[in-house]
Amino acid sequence: PRSIRSNPDIRMKTLVLYSIAAIMYVTGGALMKYSHGLTQVLPTLGLTALFSTGALIQARAMQFEQLGSSYVLVLGLEALLAVILGTVLFGEQLSGRAAAGITLVVIGILLIRLT
Repeated sequence: PRSIRSNPDIRMKTLVLYSIAAIMYVTGGALMKYSHGLTQVLPTLGLTALFSTGALIQARAMQFEQLGSSYVLVLGLEALLAVILGTVLFGEQLSGRAAAGITLVVIGILLIRLT
């Protein structure tokens, strides 16, 4: 892949694309709960469309970065957003241990982005 280190515009665009992909994945994940095991048609179609769109967006962004670092970034963002969405939308509780884990994930993402 072409290096994005020397071009801050491409670096920002890539980060925005990864963020959009993560939002698509998390929204699709929420629809998984509403699909009741893929038995409800509309949530199932929605999650399929969102996961597919997220994958296409992530693939576009990956043209500028290595596979490993791009996956870690998207999965980390997805994990963080999923916890937030689970807490807000489904009333899930966030334990101290989970909060510590999320903090470590965010630190890991920052370390990868800064290297």
